[in-house]
Amino acid sequence: MGENGKLRIVEWAMANGLPPEGFVDMGFLERHRIPAVLAECHAAIFPNRCEGATNLVAMEAMACGVPVILSANTGHLDLIQDGNCLPLRRQSAVADPTGRRRHWGESSVEEAVELLETLYTDRAAARSRAEAAQAFLRGERTWRAFAEAFVAAVA
Repeated sequence: MGENGKLRIVEWAMANGLPPEGFVDMGFLERHRIPAVLAECHAAIFPNRCEGATNLVAMEAMACGVPVILSANTGHLDLIQDGNCLPLRRQSAVADPTGRRRHWGESSVEEAVELLETLYTDRAAARSRAEAAQAFLRGERTWRAFAEAFVAAVA
């Protein structure tokens, strides 16, 4: 953490071997700027060890038509449907000495690279996945559908 309480992403990336031209630190983005940024993306990858709920940023990427790669664990499982994304299925266990990391997983870097290459080399299939994701969000993941499913689960 920096003195201002913000993460020091640039320093972290460079300390881990990334050259300055290998990444872009966009800083804090105001909400209205996010769709334009997502429109420039060829893919979005979320190799999260744990997602405490359904990943809103992943859903935003999917809604904007960005092909998405999701770790097949925790909250991402709610988003993974046949054909709407590429799941990172190779999940290794995360150390859990206190028993609070149930269902967490460490995504395989090799699998992540393979799936990024899949999206890059087959743009038609990537577009098809992105369209399936948009349809999924517009159909099953609306607030109304969520509320109805929640009420049914509680009842």
